[in-house]
Amino acid sequence: MFSRFTVITVLALLTSNYSFAEISTSNLWSDSNSVSSKALSIEQDYSDSMRAERLGMNYSSTMGMRQDRKVGLGMSVGGQLGLVGITGEFNFEDENGVVAGFGTGPGYNSIQFSWKHAFEGDYIAPYYTAGYSRWYNSMGNSTSWKESGILDRVLTEDEKRTGQFGTDFLNASFGLQYNQLSGDFAGTSFFAEVVAMYEVKRAQLIPSGTVGALYYF
Repeated sequence: MFSRFTVITVLALLTSNYSFAEISTSNLWSDSNSVSSKALSIEQDYSDSMRAERLGMNYSSTMGMRQDRKVGLGMSVGGQLGLVGITGEFNFEDENGVVAGFGTGPGYNSIQFSWKHAFEGDYIAPYYTAGYSRWYNSMGNSTSWKESGILDRVLTEDEKRTGQFGTDFLNASFGLQYNQLSGDFAGTSFFAEVVAMYEVKRAQLIPSGTVGALYYF
């Protein structure tokens, strides 16, 4: 016959083994839940990234787009380049960029160089520019300049008579820019601005305005 001490010892061992098995099972269950949660998180992240890739680049703000897409190309109507122009923008910082362009109008061609500072915004963001533009015609023998109200105000009588001229402007503008931040057309932008053009030689301040579109890539 077993002694009472022996029976108690056996029962204690059985109880401790059962508790250890229960704890081990609980830990395994916890580890399984943790692995399952991590797998679901990875799957969700992958699904979100695939969706973003399918829809195109997505940005939370204008600055995010400008930081990722440094170069913009497009066209403008009115303002510093005259009737119509082709413009390019290089964003050397997310807030600051350089704008250059070539334009044309009745009886003249034009060039432009400007510095641009953009402000933070969602789809619509303000900005301002400061720079220089030159309107010129070296061919002469043309009276098409008469169709330009700006040239009619700044050209001398001799320049109007010969049709040969080169006039310089210092420009400042304030505008609003709509930026498409997501989807297949991310990077597309439309802008409108008011412009103050100061003709250097004649010291005349002329108000103007510009509308245009850019695509950043």
